[in-house]
Formats: sequence, C-alpha cells, structure tokens
Amino acid sequence: MQRALAKADPNLPASGFYSMKDLLARTLTTQRMEVALLGAMAALALLLSAVGIFALVANMVAQKTREIGIRMALGSSLGQVMMQIGSSGVGAPLLGVVLGLALAAGALRVMSSVIYGVGVYDTATILVVVLTLLAVAILATVLPALKIARIDPARTLREE
Repeated sequence: MQRALAKADPNLPASGFYSMKDLLARTLTTQRMEVALLGAMAALALLLSAVGIFALVANMVAQKTREIGIRMALGSSLGQVMMQIGSSGVGAPLLGVVLGLALAAGALRVMSSVIYGVGVYDTATILVVVLTLLAVAILATVLPALKIARIDPARTLREE
C-alpha cells in the first residue's frame, strides 16, 4: 500500500497501515484493563463478605454454645439448632440479593448505553451472580454451624 501510494503521489504522507484487528485491540485495551480490575475487586469483595459471614456465624456459635447444649439436652434436634443459627447467616445475604436485584433493575437501564454486546437484562449473567452469592453465603454459614454437632449436651448440663 505504501509503495502504491508513493508511486501515485510521492508528496502524500503515509505513516503506516494497520489492520482493523490491531486498531480494535488497541482501542479496547483500556476497557479490558478496567474490566479485569473491576473483576478483581468484585472477587475480593466476595471473599471479604464470605469471611465476614463465616466470622459472624462462628462467633454466634461460640457465644451460644451453652444455650445450644441446653436446647439439645431438652430435646431439640441438631437440625433445628443448626437451622436457627444458620438462618441469621443466610438471612442478611438473601435480603442483600433481593435489594441488589431491585436496584440493579433500575441501574441497568442507565448502563445500557455503556455495555456493548450484552442485553439490558442478561438473564444468564444475573442468574449466575445470584446463585454464586447465595452459594458463598450458604457455604460460609454451614461450615461454622457444623461445629454445633460437636457440642455435648450432657457436658453442657454438667457445667451448669
């Protein structure tokens, strides 16, 4: 192309020719970096929320060990006690997901001009995000709640 241009008119400036693929890659580099940074921050936020839920439920189990032991000694089943403790660990994230979906419904309309190639309400993405958040919340709740199974009701009553 440069030789043909120089042959037609040697006074025309020709700095270089690039393929459309190269121009598109250069244009999207900044956006790709921003998306990677946003993804890393989202993963960090998910990790911090999982650690927070885990710590909340573990602290609750530690503080209520005596009460849990007494309840189990009086006939409450292990499943009932675990559900009662676990409901507090899953309740807040569930409320957060519901409020987040409501706020996202409004924000997605505004962001539709910014997002390229994705529908306004991308059901698959929303579903994956909701299921991931709930799975992390349930896992962070169940792990410390399993400590309840190691509580010995007889020993708890003896300590009273």
